[in-house]
Amino acid sequence: MISQFRKHFTPQRIASLGLCIGLFAAAGLAQAQVATRTQLSAQNHDGTLTFTAKVADVQGAPLSEGSVSFETAKGSLGSVFVQDGAATLNLTNPPQWANTITAVYHGDNAFANSSASTGLSADATGTVPGFTVTASPSSLSLTPGQYGTLNLTVTSQNGFSETVNLSCSGLPNESNCDFNPVVATPPANGSVNSALQITTTAVSGVSAKNNQPGRSRALYAMLIPGVLALAGVGAIRRKNYRALRVLGMAMLLAAGTLGLTACNVRYKYLHYQPSPNPGTAAGSYTVVLAAYSSNGTAITYATSSDANCAGAVCVALTVQ
Repeated sequence: MISQFRKHFTPQRIASLGLCIGLFAAAGLAQAQVATRTQLSAQNHDGTLTFTAKVADVQGAPLSEGSVSFETAKGSLGSVFVQDGAATLNLTNPPQWANTITAVYHGDNAFANSSASTGLSADATGTVPGFTVTASPSSLSLTPGQYGTLNLTVTSQNGFSETVNLSCSGLPNESNCDFNPVVATPPANGSVNSALQITTTAVSGVSAKNNQPGRSRALYAMLIPGVLALAGVGAIRRKNYRALRVLGMAMLLAAGTLGLTACNVRYKYLHYQPSPNPGTAAGSYTVVLAAYSSNGTAITYATSSDANCAGAVCVALTVQ
């Protein structure tokens, strides 16, 4: 029986069989990802341009996961999470150079990406001096302890050339953002970049029950003073050796000092441990990147502000 098995299943055949199984498994995973379709519409009402992206599977069932980023030739105007099959972005006085907007749906392992585009009419843009802010990319997916970097572009409109202050809000606990630089000054009708780094925090802190190094230190803390104490008692009992008796007294004194010190450190370790850090909680967050400029008498906000998130651009942050 064994000889027949070896005859029919040579190492080459077994390797080929494993390759076929791997290909079938990969094909199964690829087929598991559901195709999607995205539709984009734009409406201009009272100076606010509203983009609505509708995302569904091929059978028309609306999706409620993933995010949609609204892209232009110069960068993303923002990213919004999909809820009940829709993602909406509102722009007040949209940028003059945004002739075409593309809504890109970012799915996951279950749903494939898809996109749709729409054009803007010439009267949709304003003529007031100001600036726009775009982000690339406009969505991040991090695990606690990781960081991600975005590139922000501040673009002048209609001759604007003042300093622009950048800030962020909407971050989850135990995370932070850093701009480099935090103040950007675009040249008239030009642009300037600022790098944004979003950092999350990993879980930290070990309980005393699972702290094996602490147990080892406690063992040494008891063992070393004990050995010194025994050696000291043995030396003191040597009546005919005065030097040994003096050495024994010194050993006992050292043992007592070490014992008290070790107990004190162990007591502090057990009863006053540092509080554990839970890290950045998993979830979906909308990070609002705000930008404004002040010349001392008037404040100018980014003209591509999203009314829903009250900022220059929104970033979809997913902490896994």
